[in-house]
Amino acid sequence: MGEPMRFAVARFIVATFVIAMLIGSAYAQATGSGGSGGGRKQHQQKADKTGVQKPKADDKAYNAALKGLPDKPFDPWHGAR
Repeated sequence: MGEPMRFAVARFIVATFVIAMLIGSAYAQATGSGGSGGGRKQHQQKADKTGVQKPKADDKAYNAALKGLPDKPFDPWHGAR
């Protein structure tokens, strides 16, 4: 094989690898965390089942976090003056 043929083969191998990686990541995004295809529908169904009790706990946590915040605004130049 000549030098141009080696570069062509190397380019083909690299391109094939890149395409395989892109297809794999797209498949992983489409399946979601469950790994059994149609991840978006499964995620929405799970959210609908637990959606009734979640807001109460979230509101309590949000209000508790707000109470823990300091009253004065943050000064990013505090240590530089």
